[in-house]
Amino acid sequence: MSVKGLLRKEWKQSRAILFLITLLFLFHFPIRAMVSIENWREEVRSAPAEAMNYLQWSVHSALGMSVFSLVIIVLLVTLAVQLIGSERSTRRQDFAFALPYRRRTMFLVKWLMGVVPVLVLYPITFLSAYFMIVSSEFGFHLDGVNFLEAFMLPLLGFIATYSFTLFIGTITGEMISQIALTFIFTIFPVGILVLVGYFFEVNFNNGYFFGRISEEASRFIWPIYTVYNPTSAMGDGEFMNLWIPLAATLLFVGAGQWLYEQNHSEFNGEFLIFKQLEPIFRAGIIVCFALLGGMIGSGLVPWSLKNGSILELVFYWVGAAIFTYLSILLTKRLFSMNITIKGK
Repeated sequence: MSVKGLLRKEWKQSRAILFLITLLFLFHFPIRAMVSIENWREEVRSAPAEAMNYLQWSVHSALGMSVFSLVIIVLLVTLAVQLIGSERSTRRQDFAFALPYRRRTMFLVKWLMGVVPVLVLYPITFLSAYFMIVSSEFGFHLDGVNFLEAFMLPLLGFIATYSFTLFIGTITGEMISQIALTFIFTIFPVGILVLVGYFFEVNFNNGYFFGRISEEASRFIWPIYTVYNPTSAMGDGEFMNLWIPLAATLLFVGAGQWLYEQNHSEFNGEFLIFKQLEPIFRAGIIVCFALLGGMIGSGLVPWSLKNGSILELVFYWVGAAIFTYLSILLTKRLFSMNITIKGK
């Protein structure tokens, strides 16, 4: 059956966000490049000696992160929440599942609704900015830039982040939990290692190993690929690998597609769709809160009294105990809530 009706349905609720994303890509690359070139010329005319000290960094940065790229990330997350979480919160998914389309097709259309605009807009705007700079008198500063990495890493970062948010939406029952879990699991690879490392540092005076591997875990924070800059550590080819966000995207799409097919509509509005995951999430929330509470508690000890002192250890476990109790109350509330919004 033709998917035109399904495309029109998804387009109707996503067109405003996609329009904003289009504008932001234009500002992020070509407009920013034009303004930057004029600024560089003015700097060279007014202070040529000082300009040479930072010009190479500035030229590279014109192809890297900006406030516009950060807002694009936020809008892609918002779009994914709009397409899955919002439908569940407003019960519009009941109508969607009544349509004569396979759930797999519905999920792929939602994925393509965010990915196709990025695949179209990003190359056009990036290449226009790149050729503006290369054809200017400042183009030689880009001679040492790895064009493939500069082009592909942010593109894969945008797609992986959007795919990850859709994947999270397949296990959550409403939009607030989708937003919350997207944020939590985005920073989780580094966050949990920092918390565990601090635990070992305070209790056993040995958290070095976890500190080291937390740097490696940064590779699995998907938005970080969009802040690529050839002159910073983020541009280090050994730190970033094209295959990691690409493989992650394929994993998120495949797993998200399968989970969307297994959806339990009767649990829409609740924190999780799959009740089998509740024990895992309960344990995870309690453990993470306990580790966080210990970190906060030991942080109250004056710096001069730290370095493995008994006082630091006591404050750590008092903070851990308090946060454990609070997390138990939180999980009871969290898994009993049912958030629904009257849809149009």
